[in-house]
Amino acid sequence: MTKQIRLEKIGLTINYIKQYKVMKLQELINEILSSGELKNKKGYLVNVQGLTDNMIYGEELEPYLERIKQCDEFSECDEIVIMKYPVTLDENNNSIQPKIYKVVPNQKFKGKCYLLSLALTPEMFDPKKIHEPVLNGACITPTIYNSETFEPKKKIVLEFSPEVAQDQYIYGLGTPSMIEDAEKNGETILRKQLHETLDKILDNPENYQIKGEKGVMVRGVFELVESNSGVEKKELFGLKTDKITHSSVFFFEKDLENSKEGEMNLKLSKINIPIELKEKYESELGAKSIHVTREEIEEFLEKNLVN
Repeated sequence: MTKQIRLEKIGLTINYIKQYKVMKLQELINEILSSGELKNKKGYLVNVQGLTDNMIYGEELEPYLERIKQCDEFSECDEIVIMKYPVTLDENNNSIQPKIYKVVPNQKFKGKCYLLSLALTPEMFDPKKIHEPVLNGACITPTIYNSETFEPKKKIVLEFSPEVAQDQYIYGLGTPSMIEDAEKNGETILRKQLHETLDKILDNPENYQIKGEKGVMVRGVFELVESNSGVEKKELFGLKTDKITHSSVFFFEKDLENSKEGEMNLKLSKINIPIELKEKYESELGAKSIHVTREEIEEFLEKNLVN
């Protein structure tokens, strides 16, 4: 009876631990994205804003706010405020842009947290492991692209020993003809085994597919971010997250850092301008589109900004 009571207590303890186990952020994102709750919204977001369907963005995060707070990565934050736009102002009218963090083990977001988006990275593969057998000494590699033609390819890998297993006594006691027959028979058996394995792969390819890993991307402005690599602090002064404060202007300029001698590479850059100047900017410089220069944008801002 005593043993039974002890076992029951152990069972209750295990169930309690399972029930109140702290959820990881990736588990929550997977659950939300696989639930289909955002399916209709995603069609709009992908087409209009160019957002990936692996992302939960802006106001989409609000129904899950309490569950995000309960995740291990945010369990020590004081408050989470959902950001609606990628550029905002603090109470001193300084523009603030959210930073992207790829979540690493033991990372914590603490203090006041302004959160813009949560996302999963594309599936990533360790190049050292893409040929390792998954089942029955075989695997199907992920899609690999030819670096010159960009042609996609997959490979089926079959692992086998080149030495045909034989009963060792045949080499010591058998005649040359017996040894030859045994080796031919071994090769026949091996060919049969490889054919059978290949049939299994083609019948159930998903069972042999190399599995990759997805990471988590967190985008926002955070008072304190801790990880094994150190602590990152930021002074926050009442960010205004409920309205659009800035618009981004894109333009090409020389990429001096990555240009070799005799070459001139270009890079796409951007400058944020106050939203109240957007119409004026479009009327004066909008026709130039991305051919506008950094100097022209800075001159426009200097002329129109009131200190």
